Amino acid sequence: MSQAKRLVLLTGAALSLGAASVAQADQSNDNVRAIVSEMMSDAETRSSLLAGGDAGHDGKFFIAGDGFRLNVGGQIQFRYLLNFRDDDVAPADDFSNGFQARRTKLDFNGTINKDWDFRVLGSFSRDGGEFGLEEAWGRYNFANGVKFRWGQFKLPMLREELVSSSKQLAVERSLTNEVFTQDRSQGVELSAQYEGWRWAVAFSDGLDSENTDFNGGGGSLIGGFPAFKTAGEAEYAFTGRVEFLFNGKWDMFEDFTAAKGQDFGFMLGGAAHWQQSTQTPNPADVDIDTFQFTVDASLEGDSWNLYGAFIYRFQDFENAGVAGNSDASDFGAIVQGGWRFAENTEIFARWDAIFADNDRFGGGEDNFHFITVGFNQYYAGHAAKASIDAVWSLNDTDNLRAVGTGTLPDSGVGLLGDTNEGEVAIRLQMQLLF
Repeated sequence: MSQAKRLVLLTGAALSLGAASVAQADQSNDNVRAIVSEMMSDAETRSSLLAGGDAGHDGKFFIAGDGFRLNVGGQIQFRYLLNFRDDDVAPADDFSNGFQARRTKLDFNGTINKDWDFRVLGSFSRDGGEFGLEEAWGRYNFANGVKFRWGQFKLPMLREELVSSSKQLAVERSLTNEVFTQDRSQGVELSAQYEGWRWAVAFSDGLDSENTDFNGGGGSLIGGFPAFKTAGEAEYAFTGRVEFLFNGKWDMFEDFTAAKGQDFGFMLGGAAHWQQSTQTPNPADVDIDTFQFTVDASLEGDSWNLYGAFIYRFQDFENAGVAGNSDASDFGAIVQGGWRFAENTEIFARWDAIFADNDRFGGGEDNFHFITVGFNQYYAGHAAKASIDAVWSLNDTDNLRAVGTGTLPDSGVGLLGDTNEGEVAIRLQMQLLF
């Protein structure tokens, strides 16, 4: 074959390969264009679904868009407890210890727009694991700063109870708070906050009446005596609280601790509650009118905090079925303080007491004193915190059952009840918030 022919054949082959490469490149480009088009379409779909919204974590997980925001959070408190008591009832010289999932909560809250907000809070029981409702409310925010809330929430009464369990100074709230607590109720509330003072008033089903039906009734007899704390649902109840901020900022008093370098703050508060409850247990009707008031003071400064409260409750029993026990006056007091001797390490101490009407017990112990000491280690503020404390009852705690709650003392606070003086509970806790 001549050289000219070879040249022609090579040229043809090269042209064929070039044409094939061009065709393949065009096909690849078409495939790339199809993939890009599909991705752009998916992105547009996602953007349309978000409608200009956002999602992420800024202390809480959230989804937001077009004026709406939903926050999803939770709380885990896990404890190891040791209880020492000297009980005349077998087994004597008793000792109990073990682990406890004290609080496991899920919290859903947010805003519909700037005028409407909401909250749904639930928790898993430490004994059995059942999930139960704690709070469920909606609120409208007026332009003048007044807010109207309806649903199930904490009544505006005791400051210690109003501060979240995740932001307490000690591992657990005081025994005095547990006896006099308002806890949660169903009702309506008006509130407002200004630069130097704030107020709240509520009309509700009464103290500690969460998750009750409208015909649930209230009042009870415990051990043949009228209840120290009214259980169930009141016929009607009114609560009001006012607070004055003399120095500092309101958010300083969302907890009971003070960081290093914090400015001085001083807040004074007071509240009152009145309710009427009626129940009909055989053989006697129980008609209980309850009046309660409290005053409290909170001070915070550079690394230190101090809180004190006084509580009074009067109950009138019109037909309680107990001779010579037509009324009762009971008192409570709390003083606590803490100091951060290091950046994230805090020591604290608390004294609290219950002075119950001695007519309730027929000569039994009617004064109850408790001393609590411990320390906190903050790893990420309250979001990651380790705590240990010891609570010592100076009196017979078994008599607390006759005070009227029917549940105190209990495993929730670490005291189990003894018939002699000197019950001690040691509580070690790890807390995570998300």
